[in-house]
Amino acid sequence: MSFPPHGVIITAAGNSTRFNGGDSHTPKKKEFELLDDRSVLYYATLPFLSIPELKYLVVTYGEGLKEETEVALDNLLYTSDIPVILVEGGANRQESVLRGLEAIEESGVSIDYLLIHDGARPWVSEALIISTLATATVFGGAAPALYLHDAIKRVNSEGEIVDHIDRNPLVGIQTPQAFRFPEILYAHRVAINSGKYYFDDTEIFSDFGLKVGVCAGERANRKITILDDMEG
Repeated sequence: MSFPPHGVIITAAGNSTRFNGGDSHTPKKKEFELLDDRSVLYYATLPFLSIPELKYLVVTYGEGLKEETEVALDNLLYTSDIPVILVEGGANRQESVLRGLEAIEESGVSIDYLLIHDGARPWVSEALIISTLATATVFGGAAPALYLHDAIKRVNSEGEIVDHIDRNPLVGIQTPQAFRFPEILYAHRVAINSGKYYFDDTEIFSDFGLKVGVCAGERANRKITILDDMEG
């Protein structure tokens, strides 16, 4: 494929509350944990630097964690020809992504598309990145999707099953997610001013009448949420 000029935002500004068993005051952060000899964040970032026509890469970090983020990224900050920039995140993921988007706009770099990826997904492949980007060039937005294997139920507050849901039209969405840059920047700005909180960037994009296509996700591209997810 012909690769469009694009940027990347790696989100790593969260507080890893579930990873720490609900304790948001512990300093342990999943993106800084080691897999073999490198951090989770390092492996989540590395494959993007090999994709042709990458122009700019932003990594968001939590308040007071800039130095730790630099350590986690190791030589990626200095050995790439692509600018790798750290941006302090906001109060939630949505605000952090907007800060990353605005940092790219302020840089003056010219890009057509933007990829957004969880810093806690270290097993992302170059093939998946390329597939997602290619799908976005068709629809305007794109995300990897996995069909569900388990039966899906709705439960009430007492833990009782109250509905049985047809899983056939349902998918689980992964990152990276890719979007036309001007449109995702506009959508995020409108979203933040609306006061509504969105669960992910595909919801923001589609809420403004913009199309999001899906490509085949990868089972290996799982997100580290709890400590057990670190194991193979």
